[in-house]
Amino acid sequence: MKIYSIYRNMERYGGAQRVMVDVHNGLKKHNDAKIIGFQKFEELHPKYGIQREEYVLLRHPWQLNGKTVAVHSRNLIPFFVFIKKILFLNTKIVYVHHNVYDDFGNYTFFPETIVSTSKRATKNLVEYFKQDPKKITLIYNGIIDTEKDTPPIEKKKDKSIKIIYAARVNRVKQQLLIVENLKNKLDPNVEIHIAGVGDDFEALKTLCEGLPNFKVLGFVSDIVSLMKEYDYMMLYSIQEALPLALIEAIMCSKPLLVNDVGGNLEICEPGKNGIELKDWDSLASQLNGLKNISDEEYNAMAVQSRKIFLQKFQYDEMIKNYRQLIEVI
Repeated sequence: MKIYSIYRNMERYGGAQRVMVDVHNGLKKHNDAKIIGFQKFEELHPKYGIQREEYVLLRHPWQLNGKTVAVHSRNLIPFFVFIKKILFLNTKIVYVHHNVYDDFGNYTFFPETIVSTSKRATKNLVEYFKQDPKKITLIYNGIIDTEKDTPPIEKKKDKSIKIIYAARVNRVKQQLLIVENLKNKLDPNVEIHIAGVGDDFEALKTLCEGLPNFKVLGFVSDIVSLMKEYDYMMLYSIQEALPLALIEAIMCSKPLLVNDVGGNLEICEPGKNGIELKDWDSLASQLNGLKNISDEEYNAMAVQSRKIFLQKFQYDEMIKNYRQLIEVI
């Protein structure tokens, strides 16, 4: 079976793109699998590690005939469904729904096989896009466990609270708004270090100048190693899918601080391995209240984070589920 995987904007390093490459790397061990795209190979981001021999430039629709195509981009799926139909291609299409959307509902066409990466994404498909639940298979994103021989890191005994906020720096991830709303409101012992680059990066650097509670780290090549230096991983976005950064954090036994968007609360179970952040008015008090969490409570959350990772987000389980789905369509 020949399997093609595609995502747009592969010149940019992002979470959904990483998932697509990770799934491809798992499938290619058992199938003739390639990554296809509209870009030249030289334009692909080098951090994905895609080899030239496993990349196919999509020049014409007939290249898809007789293939199974896993489409990881919502804006590409109407094109593939339309091309298959009008050209009578013998192509099996699998659409992977990574995010939650509230636009173009009447102009998005879906194939008969859909993968949802979170329960919230499934709800979006059913309620907003009116898709039949029988067409949808939930497959959580999984990552390779690099910490299986590493014991949980206990909360250090000093009074500082170090929080890592790892995400692309843009409007959706809200770093600028977070700093604006929290400046001069945080306890001196609470530090938020922001990792990542993006459209708002330069503005963020300027805004954080002279603010002792915030530090801008820029691009970090090894975010997993960096996470181990922090007490909590935080995300407070407008929109999310199933964030790999949160999965990486619980792999490292880190408690989470997140709001209820996308699949955040499928990774962070409030009261077990983290805290659900509420509205802007209470955000500062919630973060300042972290000092009241005892070492015993913190360490229990760390253990639960690791447990949830092992139960739900294993890489081999993800690949097994994709293989089983592809084999029966």
